[in-house]
Amino acid sequence: MRKRRRIFTPIKNKGKSITQFPQISNKVKEVTTARGRLQGALMEILEPALDSDDSTELTPGKRRQSDQDETYVSEEEDIHSQKQSQRQSYVLKLFDRSVDLSQFDEDSPLYPICRAWIANQPKADYSKFGYDQPEDNEDIMTIDLPGPEGPPVSRIPELLPEQKAANKDNIDLEYTPSPSREQLLSSLQARWSAVREAWLQQSARAEARYEATQKILNKINVNST
Repeated sequence: MRKRRRIFTPIKNKGKSITQFPQISNKVKEVTTARGRLQGALMEILEPALDSDDSTELTPGKRRQSDQDETYVSEEEDIHSQKQSQRQSYVLKLFDRSVDLSQFDEDSPLYPICRAWIANQPKADYSKFGYDQPEDNEDIMTIDLPGPEGPPVSRIPELLPEQKAANKDNIDLEYTPSPSREQLLSSLQARWSAVREAWLQQSARAEARYEATQKILNKINVNST
């Protein structure tokens, strides 16, 4: 009797791939796309920090040398400075120009903010721009100017003799006969010339007290030119 041969068929659907389930495949693609977008957004936020020198290693008790003195910076201070450099940027775009407002605080002056906006370079550091820098005045020579000589002198001249002799209660307003145009012009011209000369003389007396100071200033001006 001939034996019957049994044929075993492989079990189906035991290890189905994801491609056989279109719904699962679409969900995986959506998750992958969302992760890619999130990673791109994080890279844009941390882009100013990536431009800095990341190769610097943090060592405890890092030593920084200057020309005049030596200072030691602890590991915590160094880490704090690194965190400040990796701040999150807040870029404001206004009229086709951008400025990073994260480097400024509420007490920052308006001038460096405007300069940063005009420069249109959000990655540049303008936080300390506009603050007064201490100047080195070691090589600058100072000279104490002498004070004025003599007692104070008023710059207002005294009254003219005809002004002192005039009486405001006895003014003749009825000219007999009436003066001509040439006579009025001649008398007024002579009077105001005397007034002008009196003011010039009094101003010269007041300036004479500062003659020594003026000589020193003239020497400085000649040497500088």
